[in-house]
Amino acid sequence: MSKLLTIATTVKDWQVAEIAALAEHYTVRLASELKDEDFPNVEILYGWKNEFADQFLTHGYDSLRWIQVQFAGVNHLPSEILSDDNIRITNMSGIHAIPIAETVFGYILNQYRHLHLYKTRQASNTWQAEADHRSLTNKKIIVFGAGNIGREIARLAQAFGMTTIGVNTSGRSVEYFDTTLDTDTALAESSDADIIVNVLPATSATNHIFNQSFFARQTAQPIFINVGRGNAVVDEDLITALDNNFLSYAALDVFDDEPLTNNHPFWQHQKIDVTPHMTGQVEHFADETYKIFHANIVDI
Repeated sequence: MSKLLTIATTVKDWQVAEIAALAEHYTVRLASELKDEDFPNVEILYGWKNEFADQFLTHGYDSLRWIQVQFAGVNHLPSEILSDDNIRITNMSGIHAIPIAETVFGYILNQYRHLHLYKTRQASNTWQAEADHRSLTNKKIIVFGAGNIGREIARLAQAFGMTTIGVNTSGRSVEYFDTTLDTDTALAESSDADIIVNVLPATSATNHIFNQSFFARQTAQPIFINVGRGNAVVDEDLITALDNNFLSYAALDVFDDEPLTNNHPFWQHQKIDVTPHMTGQVEHFADETYKIFHANIVDI
């Protein structure tokens, strides 16, 4: 059977045609067209779907040589594939910074300006203003993860007149952050932020770092936003922190297990907004991701 190049991310028709022309020695197939017996013949994979983990491990990945994932992290891939020296893995680090940062401020402004309440009241023709609208000016935001996404969040925060605190491994200075802290110091000492944002990747060092000890130290009843990875949060401790007013609200886009199970308590909690791992999505997503894939595929 011919070698397969499988497309498993958002693409446009002209991009599929161009890929087929560039990869003339491959059969190009969309992920939706794959059959079980195709998996051992996939050599190039443009995009990743969570269900591929079981399918590749069950049916084999003998031919697999390159995976171009459509996101910044690669933690969704099976450890067997990640550790295989015959498989090159490339990511899309950097392209998600703007839409993720914009969504973070969507969460924040929705709460600070009570926009969600007014939408609810509109349905019942209720003319009632809240008394405690808040401004972002002079508020303190701490961002765990001072890479591309963190810097874009900090840039927007400074435009709103906020104090920006960045967190990275070493505490080195980073553009758009008024102050930077190393991770251990931030976890042990930060307690007066108005907004806490996690954009850290999933590693052994970030596992369960947002726990009861961290939440219980918070003195300003901050908003907690997780657009990094779900492994960083102890779910039960987050709920306890909200119930005991250590936190005022949580916006969660990433979870330990995705999709979030139907019976998970996050769904029904009045102080939590759940979004389905969508903060990096944008209308020109296919164009931005294809630029990176195209640059890589011309070398095959």
